[in-house]
Amino acid sequence: MPAKTVNQLYGYHSTYLEAPVTPEKFRDALNEVMPRIYKMGYWREMLMEHTQDASDGYVSLPLDTDSVVVGILDNNPLAPYSLWHDYKIYGTRDDDKTDLNAFIDDGYASTYRDIETAYAYQFELQAIQDDNSSLPTDNFSVKIRYRGSNTGAGFAVFNLNQTTTADTGSGVNVSSIDEIIYNDIPDGYSIRVIADPFDDSFDAVTLADLSSGSGVVRYRRFRIGGTDSSSSAHLLLKRRWEEVDGSDDVVYVPESAIVKHALLGKLSEDNADIQRAEYHWGVVAKLLEVDTDSFRGTTRPVLKVNPAGGGHATSGMY
Repeated sequence: MPAKTVNQLYGYHSTYLEAPVTPEKFRDALNEVMPRIYKMGYWREMLMEHTQDASDGYVSLPLDTDSVVVGILDNNPLAPYSLWHDYKIYGTRDDDKTDLNAFIDDGYASTYRDIETAYAYQFELQAIQDDNSSLPTDNFSVKIRYRGSNTGAGFAVFNLNQTTTADTGSGVNVSSIDEIIYNDIPDGYSIRVIADPFDDSFDAVTLADLSSGSGVVRYRRFRIGGTDSSSSAHLLLKRRWEEVDGSDDVVYVPESAIVKHALLGKLSEDNADIQRAEYHWGVVAKLLEVDTDSFRGTTRPVLKVNPAGGGHATSGMY
């Protein structure tokens, strides 16, 4: 069972929570236990590939991913390094670049792409082809906190919503984006926020891709050294849990029993039965390990020891 919808899991596992269990309460329970499960391993369906333009010297991970496992820049494999790794070696500089050929954790950013040029932009909302090809007609809002030449050292707020307009209608002087907050996007819709130069003198900048629900945009970002205008990064990424708010949202988990024991562990914690909760979460960890080992099949690592000793390495270990 590498993937199931919320509605399918509800049919299997709703009885493991205290009655009455409505679909809404079941989704709340999943949103509580699944982030914990997602952090417990690298089972099947937990990894995904992604290709992205790296010409700006960084990559911003998709919102449904958590970290870089392996990265390739222009056909050259590079290692991921921890936060501020190159700062400890080279010190800081105003342009916030790196000299290391590696994917270096740079924390979180409020946009998918930075605004490189202070200019008059028109903020726009566009529908991403998903279940729907148009913007929702229900009321929702996208709040953009930005800095610009007309706001000084502070910031201004611009609201986009379906009850008024999906774009600013005129140019707004913008130098950077501080925050993007979205509220009440209906289930089944995905919306892209862009900053388009008002006179179309250069390409529009993609600021964020918003899924249904409400939230604050945060993109995990990795800086890269040694890039040029044509650089591209191919990444193996670890998925992250995205809160579910609809019956058709997909949940990636390798085995049905894992969800069962996670929900029973939550139920025990809610009833202050710590010993039983620890048992159920221990079973979850064991089932994840068993599934990971089973999924490898014949690709399991083999320990090879050469009695001759020096000059020979142990291969296939991971």
